[in-house]
Amino acid sequence: MERIKSILSKRLEVVKLRKYAIIREEARLMRLAKQKKQVALQLAKVKREKLAVMAEEARLLRAIKQAG
Repeated sequence: MERIKSILSKRLEVVKLRKYAIIREEARLMRLAKQKKQVALQLAKVKREKLAVMAEEARLLRAIKQAG
């Protein structure tokens, strides 16, 4: 049980790092969009990816809570 919790915790850290990187990319694209650059397609893709990562983070948190 402890091994599973450890694996889930490590996976959660990876997901948090991905989320941080995605949020930074989204901010960069938002700045470009304000400058009237053509980034709408990229921005939509990043937003979808951010939602997927956030959902994965929530699943991992629930799994860790149940395992603990």
